[in-house]
Amino acid sequence: MTNKNSAVVKILLKWHRKNRRIFPWREKRDSYLVLVAEFFLQRTPANRVAALLPKFIEEFPSPDKLARANPSHLEHIYGSLGLKKRMRWLVESMKIVYQKYGGRIPNKIEDLLLLPGIGEYTASAILCFGFGQSISIVDANVVRILTRIFGLLETHKARSVAIKKIAREMLPKTQTVDYNEAILDFAALICKKHPLCDQCPMTGLCDYYRSNFL
Repeated sequence: MTNKNSAVVKILLKWHRKNRRIFPWREKRDSYLVLVAEFFLQRTPANRVAALLPKFIEEFPSPDKLARANPSHLEHIYGSLGLKKRMRWLVESMKIVYQKYGGRIPNKIEDLLLLPGIGEYTASAILCFGFGQSISIVDANVVRILTRIFGLLETHKARSVAIKKIAREMLPKTQTVDYNEAILDFAALICKKHPLCDQCPMTGLCDYYRSNFL
């Protein structure tokens, strides 16, 4: 890990200790709860998911219960949130989990990627937040932060490769879950589409800030 990478990680973890967002899927290491939350989070703001999730989990507390759910019923209830297709994928995924994995969420990325509606980010999030595995996560929020901090101006394809490399290199040996939560929370609260640079503790390290404000 480079000196800059290490400094960014330390600042993020320190910031996160005071600013961590509290959500139901963060309060215990539950792979099923995290998987369901990640399906919802693909199209719905986190605060709204936090309000919806407890009732959903109460009705469908396990993969086998959800595997027997009526997709049309779920589409009717959650379709207005842009989750119509995802509800069908979620039920189909739980059928596979129930039939192939005995009702247990698989803990290998290659198995998770075979489930309908699960891509690389969602699979990585499930492994990190649901199982506590040391794995980097990269979504649009992480891309935005790393692009700004490291001033990545390459083409989209080259930048994608560079970001994944940086994300892997920045992953700390300990506090992996805390770090991944931190970078997502920082993107949501500080390094937004229109960043709050006046509140950012990393301006001294950020290429975006240096290019636009100094």
